[in-house]
Amino acid sequence: MSSSLKVKNKAAIGRKYELLILSLISGLLFWLGWPTLPFPFLLFFAIAPIFAMEEYISQADYKRSGRTFYGYLYLTLFLWNISTTWWVYNSTVVGALFMLLANAALMSIPFVLFRVTKKSAGDNWGYFSFVLYWITFEYIHLNWDLSWPWLTLGNGFASFPEWVQWYEYTGVFGGTLWILLANIAFYFVFLKGRAIQNRQFRWRSFSLTVLCLIPPIGYSYIRYAYYESQGEEKEVVVLQPNIDPFTEKFIGSENFIPFEQQLETFISLSEQKITPNTHFLVWPETAFDGAYNEEAIEDHKLIQRIKRFKAQYPDLALITGMTTFRLYGSQAEATPTARYSEESGYYDVFNTAFYLDENNNITFYHKSKLVPGVEIMPYPQVLRFVSELLFSLGGSSGGFGRQDERTVLENREGTGIAPAICYESIYGDFMSEYIRNGANAIFIITNDGWWGNTPGHQQHLAYASLRAIELRRSIARSANTGISAFLNQRGDILQATEYWEQDVIRGNIQLSEQLTFYARYGDYIARTAAWLSVFVFLAAVVKRQLLKNT
Repeated sequence: MSSSLKVKNKAAIGRKYELLILSLISGLLFWLGWPTLPFPFLLFFAIAPIFAMEEYISQADYKRSGRTFYGYLYLTLFLWNISTTWWVYNSTVVGALFMLLANAALMSIPFVLFRVTKKSAGDNWGYFSFVLYWITFEYIHLNWDLSWPWLTLGNGFASFPEWVQWYEYTGVFGGTLWILLANIAFYFVFLKGRAIQNRQFRWRSFSLTVLCLIPPIGYSYIRYAYYESQGEEKEVVVLQPNIDPFTEKFIGSENFIPFEQQLETFISLSEQKITPNTHFLVWPETAFDGAYNEEAIEDHKLIQRIKRFKAQYPDLALITGMTTFRLYGSQAEATPTARYSEESGYYDVFNTAFYLDENNNITFYHKSKLVPGVEIMPYPQVLRFVSELLFSLGGSSGGFGRQDERTVLENREGTGIAPAICYESIYGDFMSEYIRNGANAIFIITNDGWWGNTPGHQQHLAYASLRAIELRRSIARSANTGISAFLNQRGDILQATEYWEQDVIRGNIQLSEQLTFYARYGDYIARTAAWLSVFVFLAAVVKRQLLKNT
């Protein structure tokens, strides 16, 4: 082998190791920067190694540079997914594997588009386009039926509400934009053109980076220090029954506890904290999973027992999770999510928030942000042929039903409550609809027992802090098991239960009537980015075609 060939082989091997190290470093930074680990500042550096990988590959003599870049990119994104959301396997191993692999692939799309745009239109347009593509990706991932927005970049500051008080103006997409701009700046300072190896730091870019980071944090700390929660105080009691969802909670489980017995436990625990001043009692998601007919629900013995209990407290309103169903007279009346059986015909099953006000008036809210594959068949209108196949096999079709509007639960004094069921609470724009409809506070009911004692339930609680800031609403959170809590309008966790402990807590929440800028306009940053990204990509394609023709 000639000496020149040996040199080339060594150089190629060296590049592979360099690319692998950059890929691993990026994945490591994402993991260390994500809640609930206390290093969110690392997110400002996590994407920069990916930019460096793209530069090195583009400048090297790879025959299939696109495939090489995608391989290392996918490794980074898979490491980010598995290191931060591995806990999903506790509820479904196969589903978790599919989710981790598919989500990493979806996350790679903005990088692929960035590379195409950069090649066609140059560096400046390339990095500008990446900001637009990534935000557009996150926005789509929030709003389609395969939604999994857990790793939206702006969520990365959830454990540090004092950093992001300005989310009341921007929502989490302001945080995403902040992280993206910081990463681009750090890339130009430390990595572009091998600046570290060549000791050629770009001080102008460094100054810009500092300017990007300091003012938002400085403003946030000042806002945090001086902000005072607004509104009248109301006393709320929150229950954490701690019933094992795998072995005790649901019909058919190994040690199933009858719902009547579960109800007596709920009542007994609640009575430990209820006072004459208690206005709301909150029980968790799917507290009762017996599939209750909404049209005849008042005739059910369980509901009658709840009413007898509540009659002792004339000023008390109750919200609890429940599985309900609604029958349809014909296929024409059925919704796209409806199921079918020979005995019942067409019907919808709902993951429901059941609300019983002081006067025993009943209101239902049906969970609308459903877990893909578990609670909903994505795009049932399009995939109706799958439903028809299931009909012919004698099975049930569709997933849970859902509703389009956000139902605000009101007591007789006109206090409006936004009921968020489980992971609905991680959707900022979705929750803002409640506020525009008159909600003065947010009640989150969830299970959280599916994920075990992992970062999953801790992250879920932390994300509630972001909703409190964006919407400036106090939050009462009832989990079947860990962590139930009260949060104020700054996003502080005021009281919190321990994981896997039966408990009941009492606290005061404040009922605000103000509308934040974000509550009024929602994800306007993302909507703007989505429109601009289309034009930028088309312009890049046109420019590339013109260059080919010249």
